[in-house]
Amino acid sequence: MGVEQSEATVKLAVVEVLDDEGRSRQVVSVSHWPISIGRSIDCDVVLDDPYTAAHHATLDEREGVLAIEAAESVNGVSVGKRLVKAHERLDLNPGDVFRVGGTRLRVRRASDILAPERTLPDARTGWVSLVVLPALLALWTAGDHWLSTDPGGRVIDYVTLVITAVLGLGVWGGFWSLGSRLFRQRFDYWTHVRAAALYFFAAAVIRAFLPIVAYALGWAWPSRIAYLANIGVLWALVLSHLTIMLPSRRRVLAIAMSAIFVVGTSLYLTRNYQTTHRMFPELYVTMLAPPAVRLASPAAVDRFIDEARGLKAALDRQAKEDDDTGAETGDDDDE
Repeated sequence: MGVEQSEATVKLAVVEVLDDEGRSRQVVSVSHWPISIGRSIDCDVVLDDPYTAAHHATLDEREGVLAIEAAESVNGVSVGKRLVKAHERLDLNPGDVFRVGGTRLRVRRASDILAPERTLPDARTGWVSLVVLPALLALWTAGDHWLSTDPGGRVIDYVTLVITAVLGLGVWGGFWSLGSRLFRQRFDYWTHVRAAALYFFAAAVIRAFLPIVAYALGWAWPSRIAYLANIGVLWALVLSHLTIMLPSRRRVLAIAMSAIFVVGTSLYLTRNYQTTHRMFPELYVTMLAPPAVRLASPAAVDRFIDEARGLKAALDRQAKEDDDTGAETGDDDDE
């Protein structure tokens, strides 16, 4: 009797009920096959899910192969992109996540091979990045202010600018951490601050670096796309915050945000072209870096004069269009 009882209670597998992040929020031990899943209390795995039938599905193992069979239900069982309808059966691979109604589940059997243990991340690395990134952003902000102002500026101006940048970073991270609290019941404040510091610093570097590249190589397009590249980095920052809030929706969010960015960029370029007959508002490279940075060969004097004449014609044409637009607007105001 004792031997029979011990054999009956051998743990063959566990059924994990997963949350939105793919973590187990409920674990049910399996000591026999088959097992039933549904809302009825006589099921082996009882789900509190209004989109689940009383007896929704059955899990069974035959000759070492695990399979799920859907019972009579409205919503069936989803395994990846495959919908298992009533009385249909589908084999499951180790680690497969399937959906019963609105609930995600996963089976782990004793015979399944476990993934190797992961190394814990070094907490010191996270704190170092949390200190270094805001410091780099503050220094870069101060340096940019130094380059864009006349010599002899007041120290208080730099201090105010740095404090404002750091406080703005903190407020920005706090705003997104409220979203994490709402959707994940976790504040995640420092995670959002770290992401914001990284992307803000990257945006500042790109905004300064692309015009220098344009000057050094004699190409206009890096300078012209600097604005869009900067917006793209900030757009990626928003996506990063959203994925921190909703990690299980990472792919959907990436597709949606990319589509919005592409559509918005297309509308922006189209509007510029319809208004000014060019996609980018910048006519020429505005960055004049030190001559030592210049890698491109200097243009011949005759070529420079010819291109300047063409630029003058374009500027004269634009000035005439602006005058005509102003005159029309003035007539409308008089009326």
